[in-house]
Amino acid sequence: MRQKLIVLFLALIFSLSFYSCSGPYTVEDDGRTIELGIDDPFEIELDGNPTTGYIWDILSYDSTIIKQIGKADYQAISDAIGAGGKYTFKFQTIAAGSTILQLIYYRSFEKNVPPAKTFQMKIISGTMGRIEAE
Repeated sequence: MRQKLIVLFLALIFSLSFYSCSGPYTVEDDGRTIELGIDDPFEIELDGNPTTGYIWDILSYDSTIIKQIGKADYQAISDAIGAGGKYTFKFQTIAAGSTILQLIYYRSFEKNVPPAKTFQMKIISGTMGRIEAE
């Protein structure tokens, strides 16, 4: 009986690990509204290639509703020179409400030039946010 409880407990822990972080959200989620609870982590993963001079960067969000966890991470898809990869941004909701999260893909050295790409999501957090969505 004890062994069955241990197996059940481990299965529960294993299954919860898949739900501990929402996403990663990708370019297919651009313009989407997502609903999360308070203290829920989530990730955004976008293709990019810094060897071209372009980078993904955060343009804006309400820091009273969500917070960024660490710095953006870039992982090349191969060791080939000039190969692109993926930028991963990690966030966590910290309070009830809603915010628009905006990211841009641009060259920081080009002034007065619009970004090559943009990404935007509306994040609704907690009960207050769910009421707003209805």
